[in-house]
Amino acid sequence: MATLTRLPLDTYLLAGQAAPLECAICQHENRVSAEVCHNCAAPLSIARINQEVKRPAHLIACIGAANTGKTSYLGMLMDMLMRESASLRTTLLGPRSISLQQATTTALAAGWYPDKTPRDPELTCWVHCRVECGRRRRRSDVAFADFSGDAFVEELEQPGSFPAIRAILGKCSAVMVMADAQRLQSGEHDDDYIALKMLSLIDECNKKDRKKKHWTNSAKNLPLAMIFSKADTTPACADDPMTFAENHASSLWQDCRRRFPMTKVFAASVTGATGYKLVGGRRCRVPLRVEPAGILEPFAWLVEQMP
Repeated sequence: MATLTRLPLDTYLLAGQAAPLECAICQHENRVSAEVCHNCAAPLSIARINQEVKRPAHLIACIGAANTGKTSYLGMLMDMLMRESASLRTTLLGPRSISLQQATTTALAAGWYPDKTPRDPELTCWVHCRVECGRRRRRSDVAFADFSGDAFVEELEQPGSFPAIRAILGKCSAVMVMADAQRLQSGEHDDDYIALKMLSLIDECNKKDRKKKHWTNSAKNLPLAMIFSKADTTPACADDPMTFAENHASSLWQDCRRRFPMTKVFAASVTGATGYKLVGGRRCRVPLRVEPAGILEPFAWLVEQMP
């Protein structure tokens, strides 16, 4: 005798899995179960959290040439933000956001600077956090990435090599420009040209997006923090970063002010003193003591200025 068996068909689950998930960085459609974007390798957890809170995260473009100290600065920034300072309270969103802080603090504790950021987009460290600032405890979701300086050069020479870079530049809510104060004081200005090209690209991307009506922000409304890293090696920069910018980075400083009227100069340092150690017959620069200065101020100013 035949028996009937009732099996529920959860077709709605299949439909949910088939619905695409749009990347919050480049708007590329991905499988809902994917962890990183197939196009730009950005973590899709940013898009999922954006959907939950029903508002997009503010993107900060962190630009600078190789070896300007972006990784050390950003990693130390996240470490200090997690200690809940008086002006800023921060909550990291997603386990990937801890990688940059972990790599930086672990290296500094061992007496080394963090390793150079790899060019591979899948190895780029992303940070997504919720920040409360000001007397009213205004809450904002912020996301940024620690791109390699070599990745910026390759994107400039071969557009489309790093889709995440161009996507962030076109829709960022704030800009950080990192410059090596030590190299600038010694008269080396090669890094300035990379930063100048990236600032020009931000302006270009914003104009294109406004024509497509995908983005209404203007480069003139973006706050820009010009950060001189390694200020511990240049007392003149630490004492008066504005005068240092006018004397040692005049081209970059003038371009920032012309393109971004909301520009402010900062001096920052992760270590209080540095030295050199012979490793395999090569002189390597190492931190002698960790003594951060001017780390929180640029980020706090940018968050307050963002719309």
